[in-house]
Amino acid sequence: MRYRTAGAGEVVEEQDYSKIIIFSSDDFEVPGHVLQVVTVPPHTRQRLHLHRQQTEIFYVLEGQAVIRIGGEEFPAQPGDAFICSPGDRHSLWNQSGEDFRLVVFKINKPEEDDTTWCGGHES
Repeated sequence: MRYRTAGAGEVVEEQDYSKIIIFSSDDFEVPGHVLQVVTVPPHTRQRLHLHRQQTEIFYVLEGQAVIRIGGEEFPAQPGDAFICSPGDRHSLWNQSGEDFRLVVFKINKPEEDDTTWCGGHES
């Protein structure tokens, strides 16, 4: 059993989002999983990227944004859920004036960085 109090976890700041790593791979009995909450600030477009091995499951907590997966755009709002498979190019665009926050569960994440940044944004 693992437990984290509200506000616990490692905070990581990136250029177009921040994340709180709630459970890292070390917290799971089977390695390769990560649970985090990602925040994309207002009027921010996340860079297009893909993961070679990992699957990501997104669950929207608050705000509204457009999530782009594999060339398709989806309006995202609280309660929506998505699965992003390995190789799916994806990004999101928070066009609103409020934070966009979502839970991201990574599955089969290798120890080395598995992210390929594709440069820019798909329109």
